[in-house]
Amino acid sequence: MPQRAKNAIRGAYGIIGVIAIVLGLALFIWPGATLKIAAIALGAYFVVSGVVRIVTAIVELGLPGGWRVLDILVGLLLSVGGVVMLKNSALSGATLAVVVTMVVGVGWMMEGVMALVESWRMPSSAWAVIYALISIIAGCVMLFCPVASTVLMIIFGGCALVVLGIVAIVRAFTFGKVGKSGKKR
Repeated sequence: MPQRAKNAIRGAYGIIGVIAIVLGLALFIWPGATLKIAAIALGAYFVVSGVVRIVTAIVELGLPGGWRVLDILVGLLLSVGGVVMLKNSALSGATLAVVVTMVVGVGWMMEGVMALVESWRMPSSAWAVIYALISIIAGCVMLFCPVASTVLMIIFGGCALVVLGIVAIVRAFTFGKVGKSGKKR
């Protein structure tokens, strides 16, 4: 690989690492402010996306009338939703965190159910059944205690981002270099 490409990859790893560490520390130290900023960014995205959808529906040639009306309605809903998120960004950030937590809970429950269904076809299914039951229980806990689960997910997410950032920075310094064993890393 050319040196220029290696340097570009190293730079990308370094930038990703620094961003991950900054986001992880922000999420860990200032979770409310970080979630508020995420809600503001998502609200702005919704407003822009809604306006683009409305304008596109109006000016696009050959679009059937039903699709045009649907695009305008979806654009209006996105724009209004974005404005509401921008107006109530602190509440929107907290709600966003709880919704993500509940989606993870539902995902774990579905994963557990699928693992349980698939475990009966395996010759040694004890570990698969244990995994499935733990996954289902974890998903239920996240659904029935979403606020406490959200707090734990924020702490875990902040720590995970910091660790992944450190790993990316280390990777930036080691990418493409020859190690002691003579193999490239």
